Amino acid sequence: MPCDNPRMIILRESSYLPVPWKNGGGVTREILRMPAEPTLFDWRLSLATIDSAGPFSAFAGYQRTLVLVRGAGVELDFGPHGRATLSASGQMVVFDGAWPTSCTLLDGPGTDLNLIVSQERIESSSRSLQLEQAQLIQTAGWSDTLVCCISGSIRLTNTAGDLQDLTDVDVAQCSPEDGSITCRPSGAEPACVFIASLKRRGTTSSL
Repeated sequence: MPCDNPRMIILRESSYLPVPWKNGGGVTREILRMPAEPTLFDWRLSLATIDSAGPFSAFAGYQRTLVLVRGAGVELDFGPHGRATLSASGQMVVFDGAWPTSCTLLDGPGTDLNLIVSQERIESSSRSLQLEQAQLIQTAGWSDTLVCCISGSIRLTNTAGDLQDLTDVDVAQCSPEDGSITCRPSGAEPACVFIASLKRRGTTSSL
């Protein structure tokens, strides 16, 4: 049954706000932060361009998800916890924000999507997928569902029939009131999509 108050909120790359890295080594563009105050956050989604090799900021108590958006890629060194290489758009890695992490560029600057989530306060689930045909994204049970178009272009339709088109690094913030979101490529080519679902631990959210 269609919902009375669907509310997909669309954020475009041109609106993302520059924020200095915690360690002062660069600048990230903040997409969303909850809560919005500039102090302790429960989760944050941002877009960063990495121009040179160096250490990542430490975020003890947080889980980090990094998704390659543009560029040849990066190699991440987690010290005793191993390494990870992202060399194709949409590849992602999840790691503990407390791990000592350094980055090496594979061939020039790269751009990455970053989701940082409190391990204590927030439950989350995320995935990256190549979208060749329509897929359903479930919002029930989560406070926020984020859909980011990593590459290509996509069309989102909620249960009320509202349509939104996303292109490179646009983000849709969806709620349970949007119901099941149909996500499909809006062009002839496949698209790459990152999806994250979030809610406070110990809470439920349903229609």
